[in-house]
Amino acid sequence: MSQRFAIVNARLVDPASGRDEAGGVLVEDHHIVEFGPGVRGINLEDVEVIDAHGAILAPALIDLRAGIEPPFTPGGETISSLSAAAAAGGIGTLVLGPHAATPFDTPETVRALGHETRPMRVRMPVAGGATRSLVGETMSEIGLMHDAGALLVSNGDAPIADTRVLRSLLSYASHFEAWVALRPADACLSAGAAATEGEWAARNGIPAEPTVAERMAIERLAALGELTGGRVLIDRISTEEGLEALSRAKRKGLEIGATASVNSLLLNEVDAGGYDASMRLVPPLRFEADREALVRAITEGLVDAVVSDHRPLSVEAKSEPWPEAAAGSTGVETLLSGLLSLVHDGQLELIDALRVVTSGPADLIGLPQGRMEEGAPADLVLIDGDAPWVYRAADGLSARRNAALEGRRFQGRVLKTFVAGAMIHTNDN
Repeated sequence: MSQRFAIVNARLVDPASGRDEAGGVLVEDHHIVEFGPGVRGINLEDVEVIDAHGAILAPALIDLRAGIEPPFTPGGETISSLSAAAAAGGIGTLVLGPHAATPFDTPETVRALGHETRPMRVRMPVAGGATRSLVGETMSEIGLMHDAGALLVSNGDAPIADTRVLRSLLSYASHFEAWVALRPADACLSAGAAATEGEWAARNGIPAEPTVAERMAIERLAALGELTGGRVLIDRISTEEGLEALSRAKRKGLEIGATASVNSLLLNEVDAGGYDASMRLVPPLRFEADREALVRAITEGLVDAVVSDHRPLSVEAKSEPWPEAAAGSTGVETLLSGLLSLVHDGQLELIDALRVVTSGPADLIGLPQGRMEEGAPADLVLIDGDAPWVYRAADGLSARRNAALEGRRFQGRVLKTFVAGAMIHTNDN
């Protein structure tokens, strides 16, 4: 593709500016140089022109949480397969987060991973592991990981039980203005839990955690953030009680942000009724009232970002009985379509649905992409907002098939994805 091209006859939707209007975008040298109603095919000379035919043109998505598998895992998700799947989902920036098998807890690992991801289609910054092996006992070398390129730090799915370690972590990270992403779960109340405490868990004999475990954790994290001046990122908030605690912390002016998993916005505990381990997730599926509260929190701006929480797992890992089955689902290919389904259902406005995967995470973390403005990186996604399709993991680009949204009908699909002005995905179907 030419270094200078235009996309015309589009519906421009830019949550950062509130723009929702007909127009186009002119791209040159990897950046946006002009946008708006004035960019039209008839006044462009010596420019490659893409006619959007009325499709939605928005900033490419920013996903703050996705995982890979250890190198040489048979059939496992590699950086290359994950990049291709993310591009197909309209994602331009995908943060690789730590898990127990891939803790990313040393500066050497962060640096090596950054080198490996550099040639990929999608921007893939790294979240360094907050504690050694993510066990919550010894703080990792936060400063050196920051120098090695870590965008933020995270302790993965594991809550940190030791308050002294957590205090030191937040205090030290504050010197680098680094966000610390932490799962909001009381370590004792959530230990071994595979569901939310309630009728379904009791009927099936599933170890479960009460929703108060999330509220307690957020109140603790907020208090330590206030004490240390650290930046606390509530990683995948999921309950109405937790949202109330988050709201109180934000009203106090604390440096606290929050993400939500798209799975928590689309599914509730009823979806787990078939004892299908594909629905075994972290956080566990909650009640419908919690799901509805999360949707409202997006409209209100309380939740800063929505993540795919892409967690590739083998068939064997998902074939165990529910309590023993590994938790997680793939998701980069359905993040956008999942949010668009909430728009079509009348639960969200389009600009709010796009904000939490564009300018919301960009503003939170401090990224230049995620917006359409002069000089911004030309990370863009062209979307057919009405195209019906059914998600089948076997037809996707992810190496794994553990999809909680398998067989789900969607309306809205990615047509093209651009990063720095390069077309990294096109849907020819």
